[in-house]
Amino acid sequence: MMLKLMALVAVFLTGCAAPQFAATVSVRHNLASSPAAQRFAFERNASQVQSLAQRDFEEDVSAELMRKGYVYEPNMSAADWLVRLQYQVDGGKTVTSQEPIWGTVGFSTYYRRVSTANGVVLVPYTRTESGVVGSRPVSDTVYSRQLTLDILDRKDLAAGRFAKLFEGKAVNRSSDDAIEPAVPWLIRALFEQFPGVSGSSREVKIILPEQ
Repeated sequence: MMLKLMALVAVFLTGCAAPQFAATVSVRHNLASSPAAQRFAFERNASQVQSLAQRDFEEDVSAELMRKGYVYEPNMSAADWLVRLQYQVDGGKTVTSQEPIWGTVGFSTYYRRVSTANGVVLVPYTRTESGVVGSRPVSDTVYSRQLTLDILDRKDLAAGRFAKLFEGKAVNRSSDDAIEPAVPWLIRALFEQFPGVSGSSREVKIILPEQ
C-alpha cells in the first residue's frame, strides 16, 4: 500500500512539469523506407467534402507527406495514392484512481540555544512532520480522441484489387472531449516516425507550447 502511495506522490510532484500531449500510435504498412515521389490526393466522404476543418487537417497531413518526399496532387484521377483521413472522439469512460491524503505523520524535536540571565540554555521545540496518511478514490471521465490515416493505391482500388498500403492510428486519452484541438497533435504524433515499423505500437509524447 505504501509503495502505491509513494508512486502517487511522485506523480503529484511531477505535475508541474511542462505539459505534454501523449498518444499511442499503431501502424501497419508495406511502404518502402525510402519512398519514390508518389503523387497523393485525398478521398473524402460526403460529410467531409464541405468541411473547413477537414481541409485544414488535410493541409497538415499534406505537409507531413511532402516532407517525406511525396507529391500532392489535387486531381484524384491523376494521383498514384488516395489518402483517407478521419478523426473522432468516443463517449468517455469513467476511471477511478487513488488520490493521496496529506496529514500529520509524526513530530520531531530540535533544540535552540537561548541566552538567559543565568547563561545559555537549550530550549526544546516540537515540529510537526507532514506526509501521506492515506488515500481516497477519485473518479474522472476519460475520452479517447482518435485519428486514422489510410493510404491506398488508386489503380488497384479502381480495379477491385486489394489496395491498402498504409493504415495508421493515433489515440490520445484525455479528460477533454474536444476533438478538433487534438487533431494537429495526433497528426504530428503519427508522422513522428512515418511510416514506422509495420505491426508496431508505440507511445509518443510531445511537449506542448506554453499558453
